[in-house]
Amino acid sequence: MKTTTSHPKPPRAAPFDSETLLRDNGLRVTRAAQTVLELIEHSSQPLTHEEVASAYTTATGETPDRVTVYRVLDRLVEAGLCDRRVGPDRVNRFSRHVEAESGNTFECDQCHKVLALPSDPELPKVMGRLGRALRKQGIDTRHTALTLHGTCGDCAR
Repeated sequence: MKTTTSHPKPPRAAPFDSETLLRDNGLRVTRAAQTVLELIEHSSQPLTHEEVASAYTTATGETPDRVTVYRVLDRLVEAGLCDRRVGPDRVNRFSRHVEAESGNTFECDQCHKVLALPSDPELPKVMGRLGRALRKQGIDTRHTALTLHGTCGDCAR
């Protein structure tokens, strides 16, 4: 008698559910909020306000109110669903929140893609030393995070 063992299929990634994410984070579920969150979720790089508004028009066929887009982006940032980064050009760019185990990230200076940095056992010690040096100068830090800047592999090619 021949026996076969069935191997369980790997679980599929859950589909993106903007409605649940908004509701679970205490935000009102509106068409604008869902559309903006979905645009940011599916973008391969951070988007400016103008890029979000343009993508919104492409996705829905309707031109969004600029103030509404600003407010939705602000609420997404406040809820921790979205990150805002100000580039050297002083332009705000928005991307899906990057959860880095280490709390630290890499940002590409060309495409502004943000990646989580791997954990390094030495980094907390270095950050601790920096914090102590700043306290000696009268500076009290509440939160420390490291963002490395450079060029990602895609842009380097």
